[in-house]
Amino acid sequence: MNERFLDASDLPPPEPLQVALQAATALAPGERVRVRLPRQPYPLFGLLDERGYSYESVAVPCGDDCVYDVIITRGPGMSP
Repeated sequence: MNERFLDASDLPPPEPLQVALQAATALAPGERVRVRLPRQPYPLFGLLDERGYSYESVAVPCGDDCVYDVIITRGPGMSP
């Protein structure tokens, strides 16, 4: 599966959420994007659910803290 990576972990709010939504919207059916975010993006999850995207969030150690990689997938049956 084709996967792109975007690092939005250093951006100030609300830019990480905006970057993730824009990346999701640009996906072709069957594609996915991995977006690195500074915290667990609970508001993003609701927005992705409403739009029919699949996603998974993975904690990634980063020094004494962690960042989160959210892998967003556009399903083959989703309309543009």
